[in-house]
Amino acid sequence: MAFDAAAVAARITAGADFVGSGFPRDLAECAPLTLPVSIIVRAGLTTADVVQTLAVATGRAAASLRKRRLRGCLVAHRGFGMIFLDEDDSALVRFALAHELAHFAGHYLTRRELAIARLGPAIIDVLDGLRAPTAPEQLAGILSGCPLGMFADVMERDDGVPLTAAAEVMEYEADEAAFLALAPIGIVIARTLGRSGRIDRAAATACLIETFGLSPGDADRHAPRIVNAAGRNRPSLVEQLRKAASKIERERHM
Repeated sequence: MAFDAAAVAARITAGADFVGSGFPRDLAECAPLTLPVSIIVRAGLTTADVVQTLAVATGRAAASLRKRRLRGCLVAHRGFGMIFLDEDDSALVRFALAHELAHFAGHYLTRRELAIARLGPAIIDVLDGLRAPTAPEQLAGILSGCPLGMFADVMERDDGVPLTAAAEVMEYEADEAAFLALAPIGIVIARTLGRSGRIDRAAATACLIETFGLSPGDADRHAPRIVNAAGRNRPSLVEQLRKAASKIERERHM
């Protein structure tokens, strides 16, 4: 099943409609309204904290992981998620939460729901690790594009770098969805034009920090997406957004 970053971003921000969340978005407030997830913030979060929680939640022996600090981590089991966040700068926490929510919604919950819908409720025990899939279930999972088994552990790192190609892809996908959730490209373009009247990396970065609450590092990584989207054969869209931003600014001063 392909990861749809835009769909995942829409799902993890759906609760914003209930709380009237503008920008910067407060996903800690709105995400638990529409997703079966709890959020825990701890000072000095480490892999040891998460491994112990995972062992208690699943009843399995604790995994052997090198102890290291974490900015955020997801534990997902039986359709529910626990997101651990390190107590940190609010902008860093904001992006870390969006990233972990993207893992939960896109890499765990959506795929779990698809497997249940296509293979039936009997597959839940397989997804929860209570039994191995039968041969027919394995074949059905392959034919229907539904991965079977428990949510994979991808926490291990080598100096912060994922150890497998699959883990690296998952991290990239979660980053992409997190950016879209916190700073939708069309809205960023409009706000950037409204603030500075131009779209370049410096202007986009400043807008992402001041309006959308990203950290300087995360804003700098996301800014090229904004510049590229604005310049990628979309002169009419940019012009429409420029006019809309100018209109809003004029009305503000009336």
